[in-house]
Amino acid sequence: MPLLRWVPEYTVNDAVLDYHHQKLFDLLNTVYENVMNSLEVSDALPVIDELLKYTRLHFSAEEQYMRVKTFHDIDAHISKHRGFTHTIEKMKAHYHGNRLEVAQELIIVLCEWLLYHVIKDDMKFADLSAGIDV
Repeated sequence: MPLLRWVPEYTVNDAVLDYHHQKLFDLLNTVYENVMNSLEVSDALPVIDELLKYTRLHFSAEEQYMRVKTFHDIDAHISKHRGFTHTIEKMKAHYHGNRLEVAQELIIVLCEWLLYHVIKDDMKFADLSAGIDV
């Protein structure tokens, strides 16, 4: 059973960014399933790496989108992206010795941050795609 499910209410009114968010949800669900269904935490490492790589790609695209649309709160939004990336890389650095509790903590942080970021922070620029001045 997936940890996160994409629902239409999460749209930011941009097909590419919505696809990215859905892909991030899918990757997080895969990490979750790998950790919950295996005693070998190392099974999750390749997916965590893929999630980090895809997150960077998504953040870059999202930041470019905000520049083009002249989103007024872009600096704060970018700062949140950098903070998230730093947190995950720091947690990943402590992810050695096949420690299940670190993997579980990582999943919790990823899940909470991603869901909050998509449904709260990214909604702030969703109106830009709909043609509403913000």
